[in-house]
Amino acid sequence: MPGFTYRSQKYKWVYLRPEKLLIKELSAQFNLTDCITEVLYKRGIVEPGTLQAYFETPLTGLTSPFLIKDMGKAADHIALAIENKEKICVYGDYDVDGVTSVALMYHFLSEVGADVMYYIPNRLEEGYGLNIAAIEEIASTGVKLIVTVDCGINAENEVSHAVRLGMKVIITDHHQPSERIPEDACAVVNPMREDDTSPFKCFSGVGVAFKVIMALRSKMNDMGKFGVRTPNIKKYLDLVTLGTVADVVPLTGENRIFVRHGLEILSGKDCRAGLKELKRVSGVDGGKVTTTHVGFGLAPRINAVGRLGNSDKGLRLLITSDRAQAKYLADELDRENKDRQEIEKEIIEESFKKVEKNRLHEKYKGLVLYSTEWHQGVIGIVASRLVEKYHMPAIVLTFEDGVGKGSGRSIPSFDLYKGLEQLQDILLSFGGHKYAAGLKIAEEQISNLQRRFHSAVDSSLTAEDFVAELKIDSFIEPDDINSDFMRMIEKMEPYGAGNREPVFCMRGVRKYQPATFVGRDGMHLKMFLEKNGRTFDCIGYNMKSYEKLVAGREAFDVVFTPVVNGYYGGRFIQLVLKDLKPAEEEWQGIV
Repeated sequence: MPGFTYRSQKYKWVYLRPEKLLIKELSAQFNLTDCITEVLYKRGIVEPGTLQAYFETPLTGLTSPFLIKDMGKAADHIALAIENKEKICVYGDYDVDGVTSVALMYHFLSEVGADVMYYIPNRLEEGYGLNIAAIEEIASTGVKLIVTVDCGINAENEVSHAVRLGMKVIITDHHQPSERIPEDACAVVNPMREDDTSPFKCFSGVGVAFKVIMALRSKMNDMGKFGVRTPNIKKYLDLVTLGTVADVVPLTGENRIFVRHGLEILSGKDCRAGLKELKRVSGVDGGKVTTTHVGFGLAPRINAVGRLGNSDKGLRLLITSDRAQAKYLADELDRENKDRQEIEKEIIEESFKKVEKNRLHEKYKGLVLYSTEWHQGVIGIVASRLVEKYHMPAIVLTFEDGVGKGSGRSIPSFDLYKGLEQLQDILLSFGGHKYAAGLKIAEEQISNLQRRFHSAVDSSLTAEDFVAELKIDSFIEPDDINSDFMRMIEKMEPYGAGNREPVFCMRGVRKYQPATFVGRDGMHLKMFLEKNGRTFDCIGYNMKSYEKLVAGREAFDVVFTPVVNGYYGGRFIQLVLKDLKPAEEEWQGIV
């Protein structure tokens, strides 16, 4: 598609223009306005049947779990363990995806009568995934079957050790496998396996766990274990939603179905006790819960305790039915989240200073920062902030006893996992996926890591890859924005990775009154803009750097997402600004 670009102080605006006649034809077919049709077209929705599935996301859209490699084996072994009253241990990761995976599996196994316990390693003392000491401790309790969730795909030695101790192991995971998967496991359920032919690959750990309980319920139903009351597993989609949104997997396909229905459960008055209390302390107590509430309110509070050490409180919050205990645990998580935020803020500021002082963003194409003082639990967040600020891949490490533990984050144009594969000869270990990864490295290799990470990024990217793109779905006019328009915008939810909020551009809007800056430290731009007699309330988050631009101009082209706001006692449409430019500056040609 031909289109136009503009380079602002922060973004490269990109608008790809479809044929007008095609959009007109689809609009008539869908009975929708041209601007809404253009949004749908750019998401690949060009058939009425596809449109209906996109809007309705029915649970019937979930595929058979048995399409995933080894799923039948996993269901058979778990069902047999339950029938034989063997003790089962659910072993998970300490982040939100892992904790919700453990809670989901623990809840369902308890519901169907299993003798079940759980184990989540301490992040600071044990690190990620299966470890020998934990396996020996689990074996000492009489466990006969370990079911991993959100981890284990590369734990070949640990699985073999568990088998030598007389236990069976089932791996359920979603991370990228290495060349060898644990051969001693009696089942390895991971859609990312090279030999897996299932249609959807982008599950989070808790998404894979949900597919496992789908399969197990089917297996036990076939065995006649439920009689006339087959367990309703839809009630667990709130947990699936938490982990799926927190792990930032694409909200497309089956993930979108999970999250659409899970948000409805989270928004209801009858959601589980722990999540009701978590909504209270997060300030989302009442009303519709969105992916933004989950990603920035609920999930960080569960994550905080795991980042700072033990994830047990987050898990207990998700499995308790006692309201008083849920209230206590939610308050504890909220306090620990505040502690995490203070630690995180200090390290982020220090990392920015390191970059600016040493001009690392000019010397290197990929950032590598390290310290012996930084808290291991927040370095992933620090890496994310570095990526957001400088739009380049970043690795952040903390060193102890000569070994660095690191977290990496990346930009859309660079596959971090493949990049680290090029460096594996100097790494002690690594794992992850395209956008996020973890690694360990000996302290004496840090200079090699900086140099070779730079080379890996530099060899695969161009200068344009380091400029964040702001993709515009459609140009619109004031009359396009009304209640019907907003209803269609809401029908496209849930928004997140792979299904971003629609982004629009309106040209030639004028200041209705002088701009102001609001919020803590005056970081947020507040404007009222007018065009064709319509005035729009606008907010631009973290746009303090635009102060000089908006003070010196009267007319702008603005890029925004429209939202319905109700904070001031009545519902009104607000434009959330992504970027703006002087109206007189020209767009830059055709792409």
